Amino acid sequence: MYVVSPTTTPTTGRKASEIEVLHQLLREKGENTFYKDLIVQVLSRMGYEDPEDAKAIAAVYTQMNLDMRFIHFGNGMWGLRNWAPAKSTRRIPTISLLNKTVEYEDGEGGDDDDYDDRDHDYGRGRDDDWERAE
Repeated sequence: MYVVSPTTTPTTGRKASEIEVLHQLLREKGENTFYKDLIVQVLSRMGYEDPEDAKAIAAVYTQMNLDMRFIHFGNGMWGLRNWAPAKSTRRIPTISLLNKTVEYEDGEGGDDDDYDDRDHDYGRGRDDDWERAE
C-alpha cells in the first residue's frame, strides 16, 4: 500500500523516518504550519502513494505528539519547541493570611472607638432590639 522513496538523513546516510523528515521540513519552513498540511508534505516527500491517507496522517500525528522536539501552538498550528517563548522561572511567592493580622491604613486616622457597639453587634438576638427600643 505504501511506497517509500529512499530518503536518507544527511548525517548518518540511513533511511529517514517520517518524524525526521517532519523536523527537517519545519526547519526549512521556519514558521508554524497547520498539522495536516505539514504531514501531507512529509508523506509526499517520503513517497507515499496516497499522502492524504487518514491512517498514515494519524500515525505521523501520533509520532509528532510523542516527540518532544515539536510543540502545538494552538488552532492546529505546530512548530519546533525551540521557537516557543521560554517560560518564566520566576515565581510569585504565595502569602498565607491565616492566623496573621493585617493593618490597613485608610488615610483618615480613625480608630475603633468611633463606632458604637450597636453598629457591630451581629450576635445579638431579637430580644436585644426590643430592650433598646424601650
